[in-house]
Amino acid sequence: MNTATAPAVLNIKVTDVANVKLVELGLDREKFLRIGVIPGGCSGMTYDAVIDDIMETGDQVVFESGLVRIVTDQFSAAYVDGLSIDYSDDLVQSGFRLTNSRAVKSCGCGASFKTEEPAGAASAPSGGGCGSGGCGSGGCGS
Repeated sequence: MNTATAPAVLNIKVTDVANVKLVELGLDREKFLRIGVIPGGCSGMTYDAVIDDIMETGDQVVFESGLVRIVTDQFSAAYVDGLSIDYSDDLVQSGFRLTNSRAVKSCGCGASFKTEEPAGAASAPSGGGCGSGGCGSGGCGS
């Protein structure tokens, strides 16, 4: 089993409602929320989140409170700074909402974002953009 690097000092917030829902989904002392950032969507980057229990070489614990622990890879760490995780039970669009206070651009549907390029970050391949299926079925505005 690989070990994570020391917790990074990042500005990440998880609302009380999201915290409860994450624990209901199975987060515990062994299982954590893995958040990655991948190229895609209309604005260039999108979050990928899964429950995981295997730490990979280079993983960083970027948030820990009670049973909720968030882990990310080295590339994604620069893009999760400023992340806020909330949960909404709206009738039309219920679920987790991941937003970033450092975003300088976001997709109309909220699925993708762009931040200023972090210092020293490797450039990611460009994402899809409108019409690529990044938002809804046919891009922004569909």
